[in-house]
Amino acid sequence: MYLEFPNCNLVSILIVPILFFMLFYNATHFSGDQTNNDYGSKFLQNSFAIESTDDKDKVKIQDQTKNKDSKETGDEESANNNKNKKSIFNFVAVGDWDCTGETEDTVDNIINQDPELVLALGDFSYSGDADCWFDLIEPIADKTKIVLGNHEDEDDYMNYFGLENQYYSFNQKNIHFLALSTETDFDEDSEQYEFAKQDLEKYSKDPFIDWIIVFYHQYIYGSGSGLPEETDFREVYHPLFDKYKVDLALQGHLHVYERTYPISFNADDDDEPLVQDSTPNIYKNPKGTIFLTIGTGGAHDMQLSSLKDFSAKAIAGDFGIANIEIENDQTPLSGEFIKNGKKQKILDEFKIIKDN
Repeated sequence: MYLEFPNCNLVSILIVPILFFMLFYNATHFSGDQTNNDYGSKFLQNSFAIESTDDKDKVKIQDQTKNKDSKETGDEESANNNKNKKSIFNFVAVGDWDCTGETEDTVDNIINQDPELVLALGDFSYSGDADCWFDLIEPIADKTKIVLGNHEDEDDYMNYFGLENQYYSFNQKNIHFLALSTETDFDEDSEQYEFAKQDLEKYSKDPFIDWIIVFYHQYIYGSGSGLPEETDFREVYHPLFDKYKVDLALQGHLHVYERTYPISFNADDDDEPLVQDSTPNIYKNPKGTIFLTIGTGGAHDMQLSSLKDFSAKAIAGDFGIANIEIENDQTPLSGEFIKNGKKQKILDEFKIIKDN
């Protein structure tokens, strides 16, 4: 027994829906609009797709079965293998760069940390030619803030970075940064001191600021051999750091890495600051400032003498950078010293935790 259909046959019954499906599929899947079509995206995972570039002038054919996995793997491999990217903000600090192969490695190290900000702690080019350093930092210049060192021609760097004074301040996220100069007048009668005092007073009371970080060139505490500490600057500014609860002070000049315990100023003997917390790496509501010396940007290395009582960690002979980050809840601040090189080994770590 056969079924009969008026005015059609079995072939036409089969062809019509097939043609209809093909027309519908072409209209939906190759029109460029795939955002709301799950079926199409599943289908294309096992084929090829065309992606538009930003300028819409180029196309890139990608194997969709490999694209997502290979991109994520590549991103992970290109990042520091010790960096988990849980931070909401990170910045890098380093000084005493010069224009050497080690300086190139420093820039590569910085790029690999992908910071939002770079603090350059002075002594950029030892030849007197600023252009060599400008060329080296070109990939990170737009995110770099500087303080001047004792090897700088002031005008070259002030003009390049658009600075009116060697001291200034700015905010990023919940951090207040204060740049100071050890290379111009800084005594208590100076304009710089008045600026620093008013600035710290203001932002120490700001409810939106959780961290205050100061950076300058010549180191005021350290275990260096050969280069003396800048004691005059220390006597003037460390009491201010105590009064307004500065969390970190970043310094260079001595070509080593060194981290102090949280310390406060000792008015009876300023060579012997008061250690407020002697735990190795983690500090809960510390009462003093942690000083980091990071003169490891590429200039010739220097030596350490016997470590001072206030020194928590000191490293000589290794070039590298300090990477500082705040975490998702914005209150823990963590830091690490990352050695230059392919492995970018972490040689020191610390964390500051403060109550909200």
